[in-house]
Amino acid sequence: MALSPQSVPENPFDFRAPPPSPVASGRRSCVTNDEVLSEFLKHSLFVPDLILPDKVFPRQKFIDNPPKIDFQALNSMQTETLPKILDSIATIGCFQLVNYGIPVESIRSALTAAAGIFQLPPQKRTTVTRSPEKLYGFEEVHEEDEGEVSEEFVWCKAKALELAMEGIWPVGYSNFSEKMETLVAEMEKVAEKILTVFREIYQEKTGRCEKEKMEGEDGNGWACYVYKHGGNVSAEKWRSCLRYDVMKMLIGGMDYSHTLCLHICDGSSEFHVYSKKGWVSFCPHKHALVVTVGDQTQALSGGQLKHVIGRPIYRGEEEEFISMAFLYSSSTTNSRLVDPQKPNTISLSQQATAAILFTLLYQILVYVYYKF
Repeated sequence: MALSPQSVPENPFDFRAPPPSPVASGRRSCVTNDEVLSEFLKHSLFVPDLILPDKVFPRQKFIDNPPKIDFQALNSMQTETLPKILDSIATIGCFQLVNYGIPVESIRSALTAAAGIFQLPPQKRTTVTRSPEKLYGFEEVHEEDEGEVSEEFVWCKAKALELAMEGIWPVGYSNFSEKMETLVAEMEKVAEKILTVFREIYQEKTGRCEKEKMEGEDGNGWACYVYKHGGNVSAEKWRSCLRYDVMKMLIGGMDYSHTLCLHICDGSSEFHVYSKKGWVSFCPHKHALVVTVGDQTQALSGGQLKHVIGRPIYRGEEEEFISMAFLYSSSTTNSRLVDPQKPNTISLSQQATAAILFTLLYQILVYVYYKF
């Protein structure tokens, strides 16, 4: 039986190809197009040769020892002493101070008492570890940093530090703190005399307001970086740790704003000075205090005096050594020296909380506006 056209089932699949696109009469051949494309890719994908410096790590520059300034000469304001100090600070950022009148026994007893801090086990140190909100205590040590050439502890007169340390080292810390306060009283006399010289030189340039700011209204502030330098360190490990130490100093610096820093570094083989311009080193005089300038003094001098960071180095020593860096401030910016738990910056968590509160407040105001 024949089927009518209407009864023929429709094919559900349509395999017809689309019509070819029109070809322009002046179109180039495929060979020509391939040559143009190849030439374009050759020039556009060209990667230039990058020439990097051989050494990105800052080079150590040995310099002649900075001048040794007799404190008694400074006390008598001898005219030839001042140019030496100012020239040394302007070029290097530090000078050496001798005959400063601090009893040797006061320094030795403080260093001996400080050695006990680093005998505390790691599990006890965790309760007094530094953080952005708590700038005193032990430096945080990661697993890869264990066995470093040096260890670090920051001491100050914060009540919270005293309570925390007495909880983990009751007898030893009381003795150490007593020795430190005695030494700080002697250091303060030295620092104040040096600052008196700077005030007399720069007060005419800065005026009375800057002088009052330099003297401060909240009293003087101190913080002390205590370092333990390990002995019997291999040359390879010493070089590796030195590179890490240099980069940390150049990038991080110190957490405290200060006017002067007085370094006790008896027995050190070298003293390194770090600044934004580079890294220099010299051999300090035995029993001399190395004095470096802080950011507050640089601001007072209008940038003429150079703010640097100093660090003693004990290379190739068999025994362990303790060194100290006393950071002194007499300006109103020393609140973090007196109580470093008071942050002068807003943390990320505080910023996030403020952002959430402002967002909620904005949504409420928008709702009230459209509702009423």
